[in-house]
Amino acid sequence: MPQHSRTTLLLLTLALVLSVTACGGERPDAADERAAASPKHNFTEEPCFISMWNHRRDLDPSELVAELGVNHIWSHDDAYNGQEWEETHMYRLLQIPGVDYVMAKIERAAWGWDHEMSLRHAKWVAGLSKEHPGIAGMYLNDFYDEVEDGYRTEKQWREIIDAAKSINPDLKLWVPHYPHRDQGRHAFDFDIDGVILNLWGNEPELMDRAKEHLAAGLAHHPDRPVIAGLYLRSGMDGGRWLTEDEFRFVYGHYVDMLNAGQLKGVRIFAAYQLKERPEYIEWAKEMLESVTCR
Repeated sequence: MPQHSRTTLLLLTLALVLSVTACGGERPDAADERAAASPKHNFTEEPCFISMWNHRRDLDPSELVAELGVNHIWSHDDAYNGQEWEETHMYRLLQIPGVDYVMAKIERAAWGWDHEMSLRHAKWVAGLSKEHPGIAGMYLNDFYDEVEDGYRTEKQWREIIDAAKSINPDLKLWVPHYPHRDQGRHAFDFDIDGVILNLWGNEPELMDRAKEHLAAGLAHHPDRPVIAGLYLRSGMDGGRWLTEDEFRFVYGHYVDMLNAGQLKGVRIFAAYQLKERPEYIEWAKEMLESVTCR
């Protein structure tokens, strides 16, 4: 081929590449390369969650993640209003080494989320979860409390669940169950995938009966994965901090049940409370050393 023909062919090829790039195109194999470079988490195959709630977006939990071996964090994003993925709390948490999963959230109507906001947010998270497998699920905050307190109806929850599932049927939806509030009287007959058993209040009597409450909650959900949650400080009028003996008794029992395969995960509320009382970090580390599922 004459030299000028080769030059013309090279220039035409370069122009074509520049044109495709300028129009937002990419090589046919570029998407496959990106997918291969991204970790593909599988919620159902994950042995267990060492989980932490962190709803304060101004708090960096990186040190806590490293110390405790946290692989899963409850996130907190404002109701969807056009924000980009890279602007979200979910995205920032997933950049922390060791964090493989985040839990998205539908916030309480009692705290300002109306029904339309919740529907819009549910669809947004469901769409994101198809692209970002680090979203292990979406939490419907204080599920039956919202119904009992008159802020939502069961019909509205079903609409929110249907909205999410219509976008991504594989998105795992989690709800809380407070067994000490007699929420076992409810059917939990929704298209939900997982349950977190919460003990809120920290009264000594509640802590004494923690094993009993956990057993009752597990019996109510024999076919769903369950995470057991513990609050370091909770209750009315600011609540009270757990004593060392209470913390070791309850969290230690959670870890035993995790190792026995009866729980999918254990969760501490919350990152900011661990920062306030670092002694809990040391106690938790001691107990988590015996975890066999990670």
